[in-house]
Amino acid sequence: MAQAIAVARDGKRGRTSTAPTPADGDAQDGDRQFVTALARGLQVLRAFRDAAEMLGNREIAARTGLPKPTVSRLTHTLLTLGYLVHGEDGERYGLGPAVLALSAAFLRQNSFPQMAKPYLQDLATAVQAHVALGVLDGLSSVYVQLWRGQGQRITLSSEVGYRLPLARSAMGMATLAGMDEAQRAPLLARLRRDSGAGWPQLERTFLRCAREIAEHGYCVGVGVWHPDVNAVAAPIHSPGARGAFALNVSGPAFLLTEEVLRGDTGPKLIAAIGRMRALGIVD
Repeated sequence: MAQAIAVARDGKRGRTSTAPTPADGDAQDGDRQFVTALARGLQVLRAFRDAAEMLGNREIAARTGLPKPTVSRLTHTLLTLGYLVHGEDGERYGLGPAVLALSAAFLRQNSFPQMAKPYLQDLATAVQAHVALGVLDGLSSVYVQLWRGQGQRITLSSEVGYRLPLARSAMGMATLAGMDEAQRAPLLARLRRDSGAGWPQLERTFLRCAREIAEHGYCVGVGVWHPDVNAVAAPIHSPGARGAFALNVSGPAFLLTEEVLRGDTGPKLIAAIGRMRALGIVD
């Protein structure tokens, strides 16, 4: 089975991880208000893909592209402020309690994930796949909530905090499609610049996904993020929520075939959104 898929049988889960996705570069040439040192510190925090992950300065430098001496100063500062903690070996770092405090503040401001929880848990169980709520962050969508089907035996190695690139995921395409033109244009400009020769294919994928969302409310991604993982995604809006959100249902390609996604999973996703809309949880 491919790297992206882990199999859980008889209550035992084996998990593998895929190669890390580099943090989104936020360099703002010519912006005199932009604080580069702060941006670099946030890049260090974004290098952690899992709450339990422990990284050394060398690994952080490799993930962020920052010089190792710079990383050493940043990790020292973040350690002092409580955003990082030392591992048992004293050489590696993990995320600290100050990061959790920021996450809690975000969730208090965006309470709809908690209100949506029973509907999305029911959806995950009905389709026996992962259901994730993601929010836009730079050129990625970041999982803020994740549900697995009760009794689900095949799982993907992703958790809350996992990042999916806008350019290579159904969730990313749905996030872009759900924005108004003023919000979307600068992101597409950055994707055009960063993708180079790959832009025509990326543009075709986005236009297809935008059409599917306009017609059906969801878009399908067949092997877009990983050749062995398929997904269906839909933009979602909630009154008072801050950020651009999307829902994603994903699973192994041999189970969630394109036929299943279009004929069963996608309609069930839209039905779940409809039930939440009827109660005013989402717009």
